[in-house]
Amino acid sequence: MAPSLTHIKETCLYVNNLETTRKFYEEIMGLQPMHYEPGKFLFIRIGQDMLLFFNAEESARQTTLPPHDGKGRQHIAFECPIEEYEAWKTHLTKHKIGIEFETDWPKGGKSFYFRDPDMLCLEIVQPGIWGF
Repeated sequence: MAPSLTHIKETCLYVNNLETTRKFYEEIMGLQPMHYEPGKFLFIRIGQDMLLFFNAEESARQTTLPPHDGKGRQHIAFECPIEEYEAWKTHLTKHKIGIEFETDWPKGGKSFYFRDPDMLCLEIVQPGIWGF
């Protein structure tokens, strides 16, 4: 039997332009950078978790840690309180960010999808979509 895990500590996403990414997540999403090194990485704390953005090319060339990078359609979901769900849709629309899709989940709750400047697929979810 494997030892237990408590949660996902960090999530890594790979982007082309960290300055554009920083501005979007700070100005539109309201998230404050914890650490930012232009051209290399951007770290944002959300509660007990870390959202890490890396310049994909730079990350693939690193030698101090194992090289890693990512390509393709990456996705992350942010949970918000139920009472702020509609406010998020209004906020994004005000900033000319289109909602691509919205759904009601079988175990409860709703979510909707939109894109960041790197076309990463972002989702705002209500609590309970996984049934816990």
